[in-house]
Amino acid sequence: MPKGPIEAEADGQIGDAVEEGIGRQKPSRFALLEQLGPRMKCQVKCMPLWRHFLPAVLVYSIWCYVMTKLDAWSEVSSYYVLSLAMVFGSLIAGSTPVGGGVVAFPLVVLYLKLPADQGRDLSLLVQAIGMSAASFLLIYAKRHLCHFWIILWFLISSLAGLMIGFELNISSRTASLLFTTTVSCFAIAYFYYLWRQGALTETREAIEPWELRTYHPSLPWLLTTLACLFGVLGGALTAKIGSGADIFTYIFGIVWNALVPKEAQISENMLTASSVVVMAGCSVFGVLLRLMTGEIAQEVRLCWAACVPVVVLGAPLGSLLLTPRLTEILRRLFYLFVLVQFVSMSILQLKDDWIGWSLVLVALVATALASHVVFHCK
Repeated sequence: MPKGPIEAEADGQIGDAVEEGIGRQKPSRFALLEQLGPRMKCQVKCMPLWRHFLPAVLVYSIWCYVMTKLDAWSEVSSYYVLSLAMVFGSLIAGSTPVGGGVVAFPLVVLYLKLPADQGRDLSLLVQAIGMSAASFLLIYAKRHLCHFWIILWFLISSLAGLMIGFELNISSRTASLLFTTTVSCFAIAYFYYLWRQGALTETREAIEPWELRTYHPSLPWLLTTLACLFGVLGGALTAKIGSGADIFTYIFGIVWNALVPKEAQISENMLTASSVVVMAGCSVFGVLLRLMTGEIAQEVRLCWAACVPVVVLGAPLGSLLLTPRLTEILRRLFYLFVLVQFVSMSILQLKDDWIGWSLVLVALVATALASHVVFHCK
């Protein structure tokens, strides 16, 4: 593939630096690309607008054909509430490390009264479209935000986790409680991390673990092992509640930043973008496994059809409309949504189950204490 003008100029500057004998080591490609940062951003902004919406054009064409062919317009229109809710879900997916499944799952379980496995299926289907569209935009126009080492290892290990998770049988009630506990614990850790540590906004070069051998010989093996472990856990959790790979990708990024030197830390933007690509791939894997080994309920398909026109537009619109201030507002709405779904799910699912309440509260308190120790006392 021919290199773009920015990369070609960077290569030229690297060659000039070596020829002139500037320093004893070859200059970092990223250091030169960083100098050209404003021009790179201009190149992204000047990208033709229609290319942002290319996945939407393709998906809308197929969606309209299938809806007309099956004459499903009236059936799908009855799920308009999901369509409206996924407007918020798409914006949440664009402003936080979690996907739209965190909105789809509780709506299906609490509003439509469907079992948790169908909520999981809808989450996977929705994210397979929405987050894949977001991944297309990231890889096509903002690939410098993608940490491809993390993406590769998490996709491989999350596939194994998906297959393990699909073989584990848990009740619908347990899956619902697992969802609300997981999302609530992540919201606490995420809030504490941004509050105490502050997001690393400076976009740096994506450094692979093997480049850190000089810092500590065993560090590459430790990071690779942790990536595989977190990927398996994220995939297994995704197989039960439709979300998890994105959460564990972000958590791994926090662990990475705690272990590596400052110049090798991952920025907030890169970590969020990488978690989006991981969740997109994991969702596609999950949908394929469900289609090949089971059957997705008809009502779930209708819910999905109602969400598709919204979520496929979430990525391009988010990239064009989301400002830092709006992103912060949406994060606060995300915290509020997590609180509401936690209270609703707990009251409806736990009721007078004091053992269940105790386990959930212990998980929340443990997360808050761990976040304080890690982020405040560091």
